[in-house]
Amino acid sequence: MPVIDVSTVDTNLGNELVCPFSPPSGWEGGPTDYTALMRSRYLDLMHGQRMIVMSSFAKKHDIKYVGPFAEEAKGIIEALKRNKAKPVKGEHV
Repeated sequence: MPVIDVSTVDTNLGNELVCPFSPPSGWEGGPTDYTALMRSRYLDLMHGQRMIVMSSFAKKHDIKYVGPFAEEAKGIIEALKRNKAKPVKGEHV
């Protein structure tokens, strides 16, 4: 299992095992496609948990955004900071 650096959001291609905000190698989408990819990743157990951890860290610490989708990732992190997922009624936490 790779170590996650929660202080850096890396949106460069091919780094998805280390950063959930990194598209896969060879990915050719634009900003709208990137946002759709991140929405689908948020629903994925591994990526979604990492995205929440990174957004929680960003609430108290400055983080660095790098790569071609840095601005989009920053917007996603900001949205996650405001709208942290809440358990569904009756769901065990």
